[in-house]
Amino acid sequence: MLLDTHDPHPVSVINKESLSPFFMVCDHAGCLIPSQLKTLGLQQSDLCQHIAWDIGIQKVGEAIAVLIDTTFVAQTYSRLVIDCNRGLNNSTLIPEVSDCVEITGNINLTLEQKQARITEIYQPYHQTISQLIDERLRTNIETIFISLHSFTPEMKDGFKRPWHAGILHGQDNQFSMVFKKILEENYAYPIGDNQPYALSPKNDYTVPTHAYQKKLPYLELEIRQDLITTADQQQEWADRLSLLLPLALQEYRAICS
Repeated sequence: MLLDTHDPHPVSVINKESLSPFFMVCDHAGCLIPSQLKTLGLQQSDLCQHIAWDIGIQKVGEAIAVLIDTTFVAQTYSRLVIDCNRGLNNSTLIPEVSDCVEITGNINLTLEQKQARITEIYQPYHQTISQLIDERLRTNIETIFISLHSFTPEMKDGFKRPWHAGILHGQDNQFSMVFKKILEENYAYPIGDNQPYALSPKNDYTVPTHAYQKKLPYLELEIRQDLITTADQQQEWADRLSLLLPLALQEYRAICS
């Protein structure tokens, strides 16, 4: 066993039975470490950085869920424990190094130790998403899959990322492109098209697994973390997205009709 009785559940769900067409998830919402793992050998300051979680985005998702009554599924533990947006065979599933920082608590893990993280954190998160989506599809609830992330304004090597948000997409990206257009029409700052990186089934797991495979319209949205650090910023983005998502859906439906 990895998680003790006093460790939080690995998954949180808001508005589980929502009938909203929008279904939101957040792979890197939390920065907690199971008590047995202590700090993974890191300084506490490291666990507050982007290597540990997507800063600010959980609060944005929670606020959207309240504003437009959407389901929001969030992962509780740090991506340094296990990255829920990686396939099980991906070498960065349980990273030994992240952004030049060595994660000593992840080095020389046994198969049993790795499997405990998969069984107790990774699988419950993805099983929750699958079960909720399957229930929606069985009852013919329209479902637009939305994956929320945040990104750093600057890389370790000094490369600056000027985009305020990035729309990540791959196959069947029509809703993603409609939303990008709507956001650009209603927001005066730069929006990245597959920036700061592209959505790739080789490296990404959540959208390819839950949206591609079930042929769901989707949006993977990254917001620059310095724009959602404070409660006011988080609410501002939640207000914006709560207005623009329905506009994008209206235009998407018109295109598909």
